[in-house]
Amino acid sequence: MTFNYAAIATAAADILAKFGADGTLTRKSAGTYNPATGSATPSETTTAVTACVFPYGDRFIDGTTITTRDRQAFIAASGVSEPREGDLFEWGAELFTVQRVKNLGPARTMVLYEAQVRLG
Repeated sequence: MTFNYAAIATAAADILAKFGADGTLTRKSAGTYNPATGSATPSETTTAVTACVFPYGDRFIDGTTITTRDRQAFIAASGVSEPREGDLFEWGAELFTVQRVKNLGPARTMVLYEAQVRLG
């Protein structure tokens, strides 16, 4: 018997759409090397996402791995590639840097990304 994780992913996206807010993920890359100029032109890829963002509870903040400037972002996985460490996450008027990501994808069906993001 198999479980329909695709339906769970759709439900997660619907819940985040209802209770979350729009945000953007921006990934910077070195770009393609141009031998004529001797340099690479950096590029950016921006992706619209839906997320809910919460502060970490005091018991999780150790001042090193998780700081008071960190937030826990739950990002809908539908149609979004996995966030990476160093990506920029804009949510509301705040800009965060992705510190680490857990992908919640049982049976290889991505349902949700849980990201630790740092303000500033």
